[in-house]
Amino acid sequence: MLLAWGNVHAQQLPQQKMYKVLGLSVEGNVTSDASAVILTSGIRTGDELVVPGDATQKAISKLWALRLFSDVQILIDREVGDGVFLKIKVKEYPRLERITINGNDEFSTEDVEGKVGLIKGQILRPVDFNRIQRRLLKSYEEEGYMLATVELTANIVNPQDNRAELVVDIDEGPEVGIARISFSGNEAFDDDDLRGAMDEISERKWWKFWSSSRFDRINYEKDKKLIIQQYREDGYLDAEIVRDSIWYSNDREDMYIDITVDEGARSYVGDIVWKGNTVYPDSLLSARLGFQSGDIFNETRFQENLRGNPDQTDVGSLYLDNGYLRFFASDERIRVAPDTVNVVITVQENTKSRIGHVHIRGNSKTHDKVIRRVLYTWPGDYFSRAAIIRSIRELATLNYFNPETIRPEPAMVNDSTVDIIYNIEERSSDTFNASVGYSGTFGATGAFGLTFNNFNIAEPFRGGAGQVLNFNWQFGEASRFRIFSLSFTEPWFMDSPTSVGFSLYDERQQYAFDMRRTGASVNLGRRFRWPDDFARGDWFVRFQELDVKDGGIFYATGNYTQVSLTQVLSRNSLDSPIFPSAGSRVALTTEISGGFLPGSVDYHKHQLELKWFTPLLTINDQPRLTLYTGTEYGLVKGFNASSYIPPIEYFFMGGNGLQYQTMPLRGYEDRSIGPQVSGQITGGTIYSHYVAELRFAITLNPMPLYILGFAEAGNVWLDERFFDPFNLKRSAGFGARLLIQGVGLIGFDYGYGFDDVEPKDGEADGWHFHFQFGRGF
Repeated sequence: MLLAWGNVHAQQLPQQKMYKVLGLSVEGNVTSDASAVILTSGIRTGDELVVPGDATQKAISKLWALRLFSDVQILIDREVGDGVFLKIKVKEYPRLERITINGNDEFSTEDVEGKVGLIKGQILRPVDFNRIQRRLLKSYEEEGYMLATVELTANIVNPQDNRAELVVDIDEGPEVGIARISFSGNEAFDDDDLRGAMDEISERKWWKFWSSSRFDRINYEKDKKLIIQQYREDGYLDAEIVRDSIWYSNDREDMYIDITVDEGARSYVGDIVWKGNTVYPDSLLSARLGFQSGDIFNETRFQENLRGNPDQTDVGSLYLDNGYLRFFASDERIRVAPDTVNVVITVQENTKSRIGHVHIRGNSKTHDKVIRRVLYTWPGDYFSRAAIIRSIRELATLNYFNPETIRPEPAMVNDSTVDIIYNIEERSSDTFNASVGYSGTFGATGAFGLTFNNFNIAEPFRGGAGQVLNFNWQFGEASRFRIFSLSFTEPWFMDSPTSVGFSLYDERQQYAFDMRRTGASVNLGRRFRWPDDFARGDWFVRFQELDVKDGGIFYATGNYTQVSLTQVLSRNSLDSPIFPSAGSRVALTTEISGGFLPGSVDYHKHQLELKWFTPLLTINDQPRLTLYTGTEYGLVKGFNASSYIPPIEYFFMGGNGLQYQTMPLRGYEDRSIGPQVSGQITGGTIYSHYVAELRFAITLNPMPLYILGFAEAGNVWLDERFFDPFNLKRSAGFGARLLIQGVGLIGFDYGYGFDDVEPKDGEADGWHFHFQFGRGF
């Protein structure tokens, strides 16, 4: 060997000389093909080049770029006159033969191998070792092992094939929990207040079974920002964390955190000056901003009221809801005293923008017109952010699309025109609904149903027209209870917000009495404009025949005909038909049968339903914790003392509420609550029901999973003589719901009945399990 050049270290180059390459060879390759190495180098036999020179350095760089070698050198093997024979000498990285893991306890060997992420035959490079080490240490840190160490070593086990064993030596150390978080320099807030501002990490407390005391550095940084946010919401605009310290106990199992803050002076609003606004006066903008001279400068409220708050009562919404898509506001703060800040807000209004085209992307099944008819953004209208937000809600309530992926995108065409693009992701909305259970009244009970929520009667196997076709079958043991029903609804008749539909049904009940009910109904509905377009009315005309084969000791035996009119006035602003997290539903139902109508049945019935959903916790712009409260009342009464009310129209209560005319009250047997005669539930004419439910979303996508806790109360009374609004049967419990696309809602409730209902033994009814399949919130 006469001369050598490589990337190992710098050296003084010999005198350069022009050579002709007479031949090339490769040394040190084990799995790499020699001809491929030569080809990659770019040097060919017959080339004339300066040695050493640019050609040899470029060749070395090309071979390094393969990431196959730990060392590359180009050597002059021998000289023949003005010619040379070159040797490319390489040292390959070893390839993985197997992985050996030592010292792991928190994670299984399979878990660690998955985190290592290497497979047999893969090249082992030092840069990969560093990445694997960081990944494993991060995983241990997330589990509370802050002092864990990881060492990786490659040992050659087969020199002929250059195969190596990767040895992962882990020292997990003790699991570290946060024993105390303390603060220094704080006067405006005590330590408990500042700890309460931290959402992600917390101290170890025996009673905090729902939270972890593990330390996560990323979450810790988020919590430090939340601490500063709390200060700035209380006017401390200059507050900052100047230092934080972390140390461990002697046994290395407890972590202590001390955070030093500099609060600065509390700031109050001085003068507010508006510049650049020509469309709206200063007084209107200041009213929207919601600050007056002398107010505490709440940074969060200031930003929300200027650019966007949940109620859409901010300055930005005033412009963005009226066509000013390119509205922009900047604020300058001038400290005029240690505790006073003047604010100068400069508004750039720009020109108003009208909507050009509305594009829909991602729908392969649902017809465009089904989507467009629920949108509030129309070509030619001025751009409105409120209209887009309402459109998102309407698309979500269709339940045809994944609400997580509904993304409207404004695209400017020119200074005065904007196109709106709705990106959607379709999902199956057709469901198979079922429930099973057992009650002392009806034995084994259940329900089976098929619902096509996006049906197309013209193309039944394709769907996409937004129509609803439903089949339902409910049953009790030994045919003591049975319902068949078939219904169809066109929600947008003649492309207007008018619904039309029909229903056919056949019911049979054999318990305490024997009755069959067969009938049909037609319905008409319309969305209102007053008091807002969340309100609507629905009207039903029903004809049915009643055959009471055996009225028992309760009802008259015989055949009856019935014609009834029903009106439902409702307002529904819920944000989702399955798992609502915000909004309300109010519905007043009035039914008249008999009176001026033909038939032998004579009564009037009224039901009032009130539901409220309040979001309590939002994570990543998604509501996770929701409080649901609801109230229901019902009354059925004959027009006179001799009026006949069919037994099926009386109210019952208890269980999961899946049966007809049965109000849910978990923690009790199905239809076990209400007036009794000789130990038999007869149903009542008055009922009330109250519920409070706290629901938490564990996951939202792809399959929503919720857990819940509930408290309920209710009762059924024979008539107004026995009505006592304070005599309520109470229960509480917990449950869960899982939505599986194409199957429907699966869930369970486990409720404890606090009162003695069935059997009458002087003891609370205790725990009862209720399986849910197809019933939403």
